[in-house]
Amino acid sequence: MQAHEAGSGTSGVPGIRTTVVAGEPSLPGPYTIRLAIPPHTRILAHTHRDNRSAVVVAGVWYLGYGPVAEADAEKALPAGSFYTEPAGAAHFAETKAESVTVFITGNGPTDTRYIQDAAEPVRP
Repeated sequence: MQAHEAGSGTSGVPGIRTTVVAGEPSLPGPYTIRLAIPPHTRILAHTHRDNRSAVVVAGVWYLGYGPVAEADAEKALPAGSFYTEPAGAAHFAETKAESVTVFITGNGPTDTRYIQDAAEPVRP
């Protein structure tokens, strides 16, 4: 497994650790990535070109769908929750006081496109 800060299909938000568990997200074919998201992290509205499914394995992940990240549109997904990220569907997420671990599976190549250019995270 290869761990890094960002890669194909990840948000690019500093502090999120991504581990490629299987496959290669930037190439055609199935892949699985593990995201370790620290407390108080926010991912603004974005899309991916592939259909993805995810399982929250630790913590509570706050996820919402739509072109603007709005706290009142988020749903709390505790460990054990399953959700999908349909291709082209805008979504956003955040952690609160605890870290979260999520496994995401898709069929690459994948990407991440923020809805607004201003939402693109600043990379060190």
